Amino acid sequence: MTLRLPSAVLALVFPLVASAGFFNQRGGQQNGFLSANDAFQVDALALDASTVQARWTIAPGYYLYRHRLAIEVIEPASTSVQWQAPSGQAYEDEHFGAVEIYHDTLDVPIAVDASESSITLELRYQGCAEAGLCYPPQTRTVTLDLNPE
Repeated sequence: MTLRLPSAVLALVFPLVASAGFFNQRGGQQNGFLSANDAFQVDALALDASTVQARWTIAPGYYLYRHRLAIEVIEPASTSVQWQAPSGQAYEDEHFGAVEIYHDTLDVPIAVDASESSITLELRYQGCAEAGLCYPPQTRTVTLDLNPE
């Protein structure tokens, strides 16, 4: 039997569950599920002065939501970025309805218009385990040298 809760209840329960140690944020598994850090490994790489690539490596049995991705510039404020996530796999989600999801890896190219030599980005995302557990929204901050050698 699978327990299904309304999304409003989930929004209240996840922070409590996470703070109680249900997710082991240092890695590994707890209660059969990977930590968010292990389920969704994220990094970014400056390809050149005007292109960055964000990459999510998604563990087997887990997926990311396309509509829950966001990429924003933290520093320098004058920098702008343009990005578009590639199409994902169509999925009928119990809470969000018709959505697109990603398995395995997700690469998102980011066009950067920067006058500085480095950039700090905030990468936001949310995903779930196919076994029925959804993680709270995650945020990673990365600082990149735009003049890679």
